[in-house]
Amino acid sequence: MELENNSNFNQIKLKETLQTQLSELEMLQSMFYNPGEIRVDDLVALKEITDFVNGDTAIIPPFLDITINLMIENTKFELCINLSHEYPEVEPDIYVRNHKMNRNQHAKVNKDLTDYIIQLERNEPCIFSAISWLQDNANNYIEPESETVPTKVEENEDLVRYWIYSHHIYSKSKRREILDLAHTLKITGFCMPGKPGIICIEGAAKDCNEWWQAIKSMNWKRIFCKISEECKEDKDLFLKFDNFEEKVFQNSSIKCNHMDMGELFKFLEDHKCGYVFKDLFGVEAKTSSSI
Repeated sequence: MELENNSNFNQIKLKETLQTQLSELEMLQSMFYNPGEIRVDDLVALKEITDFVNGDTAIIPPFLDITINLMIENTKFELCINLSHEYPEVEPDIYVRNHKMNRNQHAKVNKDLTDYIIQLERNEPCIFSAISWLQDNANNYIEPESETVPTKVEENEDLVRYWIYSHHIYSKSKRREILDLAHTLKITGFCMPGKPGIICIEGAAKDCNEWWQAIKSMNWKRIFCKISEECKEDKDLFLKFDNFEEKVFQNSSIKCNHMDMGELFKFLEDHKCGYVFKDLFGVEAKTSSSI
């Protein structure tokens, strides 16, 4: 009976937070009503959230992803927002993009925006406050880039491989940035979204370090490099992946955000990386989905 009561309480609490999110979205849509200013990235997810709040379904809905396009002094800024079920009791996942900013400028503006959001009162919607902060400060981060001569990658460049562990990776904007930056820097590896989130990057040390500095500056609940490997022998044998891609190992549970660890282990084994599984998760690997 106690478990049932807790379950009922959690459902009631979840409905409250999701209702707050829907109310905030409605407010934002009334402010940004011009075509292209605001977009719900997944309309099916929005309907599932609405149905859950209205009591039409008991299936836990996915997270809400919103994109807001702001024109600030004739410059377009894209604000990518992911709201977990706990928002507004926890900070929203927000990432700013702008085509005029380089990677360092992106990292700086997103870190400062995250620091600002953390200081705000919790349990209160804060997306409008984040928008106001960006409108007041955005152009301070856009500076003319000095012309630089592209540097050639030296043949004796050190190679590294990083295994990165995140509490979760859900945000579509983060997942896109992880992929885009890896492709830009010609890094290989993979990203497994869900809970937990696992990322492997490998390549030239300076490129991997640049990628890692940019990605970890985003707003994360928890993310860290758990394993770092350096090439000490044949460089042709060190690299395990041909490109960088997102890999989803979905288990059979409906609406489950957890990945099938048996499939992940098989994927690692196929790329001769099965040895890292125990260090990543602290358990011996199994080839079934019962991990």
